[in-house]
Amino acid sequence: MSINAGYEISKKDIETTVKYLKSKNLPHSVEDAKKYLGFTANLAHVLAHQIVDDEQSGKIKKVKTN
Repeated sequence: MSINAGYEISKKDIETTVKYLKSKNLPHSVEDAKKYLGFTANLAHVLAHQIVDDEQSGKIKKVKTN
């Protein structure tokens, strides 16, 4: 199952997320885990774009990747 380009949800991701949600006393069905993973993948994508925008505008120093 694909959330967005570059990230494919695995069965292990879902199982681990169900356990995490359960440990936090949150709804923890498979569907809840898929929604949570989708939300976090989307959030990471948006934040990555914000970092690039901030680097290009000079708001922050360029992040070294190597």
